[in-house]
This record gives sequence, structure tokens and C-alpha cells, in this order.
Amino acid sequence: MELRHLRYFCAVADSRSFTHAARHLHVSQSGVSGQVRDLEREIGVTLLHRNQREVSLTAEGALFLPEAREILAHSNRAIEMIVRASQGSYGALSVGLCGPATAPFLPGLIREFRKRQPGVAVTLKDLDPAQQPAALASQVIDIGFTRNVPPEFRKSLSSEVFFREPLIAALCKHHPLAEERAIQLAQLAADPFILHSRVASPELFDAIISLCRKAKFSPRVVDSPTSWQTVLTLVEAGEGVALIPACVQQLCSNGVVFRPLRGRGLLLDVVLAWRREEPNSIRDGFLNLLRKSRTEIERMMQNAA
Repeated sequence: MELRHLRYFCAVADSRSFTHAARHLHVSQSGVSGQVRDLEREIGVTLLHRNQREVSLTAEGALFLPEAREILAHSNRAIEMIVRASQGSYGALSVGLCGPATAPFLPGLIREFRKRQPGVAVTLKDLDPAQQPAALASQVIDIGFTRNVPPEFRKSLSSEVFFREPLIAALCKHHPLAEERAIQLAQLAADPFILHSRVASPELFDAIISLCRKAKFSPRVVDSPTSWQTVLTLVEAGEGVALIPACVQQLCSNGVVFRPLRGRGLLLDVVLAWRREEPNSIRDGFLNLLRKSRTEIERMMQNAA
């Protein structure tokens, strides 16, 4: 059943005239009459009484008319929805969080995006950096913030370094070096280390181990929690020291101090990633908002550090 058949039938039923319906539709009267006859022939039911003076609905036509109107209305809504979706103003967007790395700026950008695009349903997924490439590839999220895109995902995912942040030391406030303004990494060689789990962020874990080795020691790792808050809790309890991304100090407690590293430290990448070669105007709209806000975000992260 063609939508055009329904549209012509509704126009005739509303005006009670083939002539008036044809004028309204900007087509010939014979065209309207032919389309309605085709509809009646297709469903095998007479919908209109016809005479020289007027057109009226049969009993079956009266039952059919509201359903035909609903079908046309639903079709119009579907078309409007698709047009809005193609313009990035209707649909859904799922964004992967990267713990403290996105906490300073992402909530505000989400609010701004929702204000600009109220027809887009935005959901947030709390995922470890190591989980995000697979979540992107399996379409669990549309945009991810991670530390690195592994080689096996680089053909299917696009990515860019969104910003970089320094690695800093987290010490119990009673630590002998707590009063120093900055410290050499080698000064921590004898301390036990609390490192964030390698499973959650392998690039960060390996980078810290490599940095320590460059400082001529291998860290004695006594615990590897999966939560940054737990890392800081253990540091505060005097269980060891930690090397953390600067963003993590937002979770600080009164018993932990944060100190920059002297010399050539380590800058950590926060990587923005999304699926390659998949048109998505909603996703692209949010990526554009992120990029336009990059300078402000970098300033915000520097202040946080």
C-alpha cells in the first residue's frame, strides 16, 4: 500500500470532493480518482460513495479514515525524525568516561550539548581506559577517552591526542619528602609503591615502571588497586607512595600531598577515540564541541595540576 494512495484518499474524505482534493494536492482530478480506485482495488473494499454532487464515505471508509490518518502522521514523524537525526539533533550518544581525566570538564560539556541538542539522549559509561577501545568497536559507546588505542583496533578506530598531563608523586603528609616543593624520582627508590592496576590502564602502569628504571631503580610494588580513590587511601595510610596523573589529585584527601617531579618527567596522553568510517552527525557534533573547548580544557587541567 503506497502512502500516496492514503494521502489522496484522506484529502478526498476531508473535502468530500475529488475536485477540491486535486486542487489542494496540486494534481489532476483524474490522478486523484485513479489513486483512490487503486487503493480500493488493492484492499478489496469500496471506501467512497461517488455521485455527481458529492463524495461521501462508506461505512468501511469511515472506519478506515482514522487509521489512514494515523499511518500518514506516523510516516511524517518518521521522516522528521530521520531529517533531525541527519542534522545531529535527534538520536542517542554514548560517551565513555576516563575517571578523573575527564571529571573536570566532561560534565559541563555534556550539559552544554544537551542544551544545544535536547532531542539527543546522552548516556555516560564508566569504563577503564583499557576497556574503551573494545567498547567502541562493539558499539557500546560512540566516543571514548583512553590512554592509547592498541594496534588491533587502529584500523577500525580513529583517534587523536586530546591533551597531555604530567605524572606527579602522591605522598602521605607525614612522608619525609612531604615538605619539598618538588622531588627527584630517585628519592623514592627505597619506598614501597602503590600503582594503579595494570589491567585497568596498562600503558600507564608500564610507563611508570619504565620511568623508574630510567631513574636507576625498580619500584617495589606492594599493591595495585583498580580505583584511584583506593590508591590515595593507601598512600594516606602510609602503605607507600604513588605516581599518578595530575588529574587524580582532584580526589585528594587531607592526608595526601602532591608534588611535581624534577627533571624530565612523564606526560600522559588522554586520547579521544571513535569508530572510523561510520557517518554519525550526532557524534561529530559532540567531537566539534570538544575540539572548540580544547584550549579552555587544557587551561582547566593545568590549573588542576
